[in-house]
Amino acid sequence: MVTSLLSEADARTVESAVTRVERSTAAEVVVAVVPRSADHWRGRVLVSLAWSVAAAFGVLEFWPERSPAWALGAEVAVGAVAFLALGLPTFARWLVSPAAAERAAQARALQLFAERGLHRTRARTGLLVFVSELERRVVLLGDASLHAQLGQAGWQKEVQQLVARIREGRLCQGLLEVLADLEPSLAAAAPRQADDENELPDAVVRR
Repeated sequence: MVTSLLSEADARTVESAVTRVERSTAAEVVVAVVPRSADHWRGRVLVSLAWSVAAAFGVLEFWPERSPAWALGAEVAVGAVAFLALGLPTFARWLVSPAAAERAAQARALQLFAERGLHRTRARTGLLVFVSELERRVVLLGDASLHAQLGQAGWQKEVQQLVARIREGRLCQGLLEVLADLEPSLAAAAPRQADDENELPDAVVRR
């Protein structure tokens, strides 16, 4: 699926940067850019329900001569349209609190870390660079070998830089900058060995 902030051409450019980083370090880097981390359906349901009830009351108030079936029809139609509209990213983002966005992004990043086998690399040098577009959140997760040397503080600067680029609509540029910034630290924490192999695909994860 093509996401709004990263084109196919951008994805190929990022994949080339991942390949370059892995040629100079023992790190196994996976970049993931997903449209959203969760459906956030509860907020959609509540707001849609409120609009549907308001529509029914509106019909009863302003057209009292109408059959109650009209109010029911308006309730169903408005509720359905509101629910569908609130699923669009532009509107869905309004319904997601910062805390909910953070929880959803962290949970999805952990899920991808496991699904993509980042915890199973030979030297425990997996690194996930995760971007969730709807939530506008960035998560960097390093496996044991990298986390022990760089720690969460080592990722914070990169997270902030990438979030700033997302707000500017320059996600590709941000990913390239972060990968370039991380390369020296990764080379120091996980120097490339003579028998290193590419254990994980370099393709950008986009779902």
